[in-house]
Amino acid sequence: MRVIPALLCLALIVGCAIDLRTEGDKNSVTQDIDTLALVNELDSIFELDQRYRAEMQSVQNEFGWNSDEMNELWTKQNRIDSSNLQRIIQVIKEVDGYPGQSLVGHSASKTTFYVLQHAPDTVQEEYYQMIIDAAKNNELKRGLAAMYQDRYLMHRNEPQIFGTQVRTEYDIDSLTGEKTEISFVWPIADTNNIDSLRLWNGLLNLEDYLNNFGISRWDSTSHKLNDSEKTKKSP
Repeated sequence: MRVIPALLCLALIVGCAIDLRTEGDKNSVTQDIDTLALVNELDSIFELDQRYRAEMQSVQNEFGWNSDEMNELWTKQNRIDSSNLQRIIQVIKEVDGYPGQSLVGHSASKTTFYVLQHAPDTVQEEYYQMIIDAAKNNELKRGLAAMYQDRYLMHRNEPQIFGTQVRTEYDIDSLTGEKTEISFVWPIADTNNIDSLRLWNGLLNLEDYLNNFGISRWDSTSHKLNDSEKTKKSP
């Protein structure tokens, strides 16, 4: 009659031992990391990630989104992005997970997010759950994970949740060929509770956020896809 309780106790002991061993293995991995060197490297990677993106807004305002000047910046930035991605994937393997705040601090913890967000869709999908879990475990700011989730959904033609994704397109007049640049917020799943969701995740209210792009949530043209011929890009 006492066999079953004994077996249950044994199962609990084994389970705890496995959890402790797993946690111990992870701690052993991170203890072998030169944290200061990793922080410095991640900071450098972030600077590279933003190198030409920092110029894009002013170039877009002066020459347009699909201009030769913009395309030149994208060519340079894409080369950097490819190199950054290779290194970040190595770092994820080296630390056995997301290099978050507990390992590299607040500032450096955002680097992996930015590099993965700017990666091809297949890579974004591969590391999607890791990003979400990092935010849940306070290893990454919730607002950044919200951006990642919105972009992930947008690239699958699904409504976003937090309203972080704004698209820029060209509407081409079929008669004159004149191009008109249009910015709009990607469709949002629940606009009634959007500001509460954004506040909880450390984001500005939607109207103030969209004003940074020169659009308003109350302007219907900021929400609709135009049926005319377009060229699409996402920053």
